[in-house]
Amino acid sequence: MRNKNTALILASALALGAVGAKAQTAETPKYRRSSLAMVLVDANNFDRKDVVLRSWNSYPFPDKYDKHNIPFKTLQLSPTTIDVQGIVDLTTGKADVQADIDKAIKDNKIGNQLVAAWFNRSANGKFDMKLIQQRGHYNATELEASVAKQQTRGMAALADAGEELINNTFISFTRFVFFKNEPVAALISKIAKKEAAERLAGKPQMAIDAAYKTADAAYEAAKDGQTLFSKTWLYKLVWNDSIAAEFYNVWDNPAAFDKLDFQLELVGVQTNSSVLLLALDGAEAAIHKVEVRNIDKVFAELQQKYDVFKPKIPILTSDPLTAQIGMKEGLKGGEKFQVLEMTQDPATGRTKYVVVGKTKVDKKLVWDNRYNAGEAPEVEVTDKEGNPIAATTFKKVKKAQPGMLLKQVK
Repeated sequence: MRNKNTALILASALALGAVGAKAQTAETPKYRRSSLAMVLVDANNFDRKDVVLRSWNSYPFPDKYDKHNIPFKTLQLSPTTIDVQGIVDLTTGKADVQADIDKAIKDNKIGNQLVAAWFNRSANGKFDMKLIQQRGHYNATELEASVAKQQTRGMAALADAGEELINNTFISFTRFVFFKNEPVAALISKIAKKEAAERLAGKPQMAIDAAYKTADAAYEAAKDGQTLFSKTWLYKLVWNDSIAAEFYNVWDNPAAFDKLDFQLELVGVQTNSSVLLLALDGAEAAIHKVEVRNIDKVFAELQQKYDVFKPKIPILTSDPLTAQIGMKEGLKGGEKFQVLEMTQDPATGRTKYVVVGKTKVDKKLVWDNRYNAGEAPEVEVTDKEGNPIAATTFKKVKKAQPGMLLKQVK
């Protein structure tokens, strides 16, 4: 009985808290984003570390996700994990860093931190539903009516919030290394020559000279400038109806909540590199730009690889069909998307998405949004009237309307 009453109280709070929400407009469409927390993996003192860290701290948060704030912001690697060169684990897939991440997740109960953030845990350990109400855009009148009519609809509201919001909570762990290319290129060339000499022992000198020439050519091609390496591990909060029921059972018992252990599952790992050919002196702005592009590319590639991480994007206009997604998210033209209409199942009260059409990105009208506020796009794309575009255009879909959602498919 206690669990049922708690669920009814929570559902009522969810409904009441949504009163006063602003009406949805075409200019500011409200939709349910996935939530993301970002953690920096800090390691040894690599070249220009201070600049890289400043750039990370000023990185514009990905606007296709809601920023999920938790206390854990930085992971300091253990001394045994930090390798001499600083890039070995980034380029070879060495597992030591991930082991440190998994240990930090467990020791710091990061899953609990993510859940506590969803329910706005206060200093005295109490929870509320304000963030759920804000991000879910639930209609107060409908929820109040459903809770009053039958308790199962109130439970359905909680289940919907869990499936739509909490179940789409992610956390990324990113490590950077910035280094001059020449020492690394020289080391690679030295190793290549050594291996060639061993492999070609007893062969004509001409064969060894040819191998050395290839190594020297590779050195010349790679020695200029600097490289920013990044490696990102993406995790997802594990959440389902049974976990939700366990949480709601300790809603009013902070000590019992602290004894629970909410789990994370690894979604995938992405390694990227960006080359900077400018001299390092006075190049902080250039390093920042390269780092922003690097992180943007990380998330774009993770979205391409893993369906669970793909964001839903609201349609801005229907004729032409446009949405504010573009090159920053990896679009080049020709990508396929579903057009989704968000509806509510009258039997369960849960949200469901109905596919009302399919579309493709117009190759000639891809928005270049790979720049910071106040900067001009690198590739200026204009419409038929010669006006710069501020959204990507898609092939027309008869049933598509502003406020519906687009989701990329393979």
